[in-house]
Amino acid sequence: MRRKVLLITPRFPFPPVSGGEKWISELSKGLAQEHELSLFTFMARGAETHQAALAMSMEGRLFKKVFLLKRPEPEAIAINRRYMPVLAAGFWSTEAGEEVARAAAEAGAEIAHINFSEMACYVNALPAGLPSIYTEHDSSYLYPWKYYLRETAGLKGFLKIGEYVKVRAYARRYYGRFSGVTFLTASDGRDIKRYVKTASTAVTPNAVRHTEFAAPSGTVRNPGEILFIGHYPHFPNEDAALRLARGIFPRLKARYPAARLTLAGSYPTPTVRALAGPETEIPGTVPDIRPFLWRAEIFAAPVRYGFGAKGKILEAFAAGLPVVASREAAAGIEGAEAGKHLLAASGEADFARLALRLLAEPELRASLAANALELVKSRFSFEKVTASFSALYDEVLS
Repeated sequence: MRRKVLLITPRFPFPPVSGGEKWISELSKGLAQEHELSLFTFMARGAETHQAALAMSMEGRLFKKVFLLKRPEPEAIAINRRYMPVLAAGFWSTEAGEEVARAAAEAGAEIAHINFSEMACYVNALPAGLPSIYTEHDSSYLYPWKYYLRETAGLKGFLKIGEYVKVRAYARRYYGRFSGVTFLTASDGRDIKRYVKTASTAVTPNAVRHTEFAAPSGTVRNPGEILFIGHYPHFPNEDAALRLARGIFPRLKARYPAARLTLAGSYPTPTVRALAGPETEIPGTVPDIRPFLWRAEIFAAPVRYGFGAKGKILEAFAAGLPVVASREAAAGIEGAEAGKHLLAASGEADFARLALRLLAEPELRASLAANALELVKSRFSFEKVTASFSALYDEVLS
């Protein structure tokens, strides 16, 4: 049944530059084929004019209506941080709460679908009686040793215990109010289970449209090229790039002189740009990341912070690119088996050893790539994700 859905996100997802934005943009395309979709979101500072124009161009095409707001001012955020976790504090305002209620009424929404933990607080601002869905994208904010914020990642998290008190109080306050809850991995679901009251839940994984990543006929891969892709303002990606360039690549280069490293992706930070050199390419933000996936020989993902499935690994799978990943990143791809779909490393020295093995064994590269592609086709398609949401909407509304 075609439903009227108000999708609520913290960031305008077009053009998508991060993994979360890619997921939202692809989900929007799928949902819009089956439902009447409206979007409530915030503009990025400095890009207001461009994003407003882009949003207007999408009304009547992808979305019935786009409600695009400015982010709360720093003064309001400072007040919010007295009683809210840092992520939520950056997006909440009473005025925006009034606007989301108005948006739901104007769109004639039958159901509201809130994404990301920082937006969960808006469930209280929705009109009374409007069913709401929450999607958890990464539950690591509940754990001081895995949080993906630069200020709290790793050991620094233990020095900010007050933040975790706020985070868990926030989860208790809002998560139990949702009519349905989904999560990108079953592990995320287990992490937030204690805060959720509804029985209407589902795993709606990170996914990829594999046909869009298939390498063109005649593609030739560059021998020895190692690729990592990330949205570098997101700290886990910057950290992974540093680990790869400083701790892993030199070990590999010493035993495989032909190796080259490419750190592709969006908005490389000054720290990442400083890694550029004769053997390390930093191409910067480009409109299409696929040519890098098609030319590299292996994909390396030494990501250690954050939970959830890494979209970059699924894209490499879809592009036929064999993957070596940290055990933390590999664990996020549910159904992926080490040695069958990818190689999983337990530290920098082990990572270099496995990358060297992958570069040296073409039969292993071919086997991993073929198995990984089949896994993507069977478990990580956006068509299945869209169908899961449609079923959940029907369940909640019935």
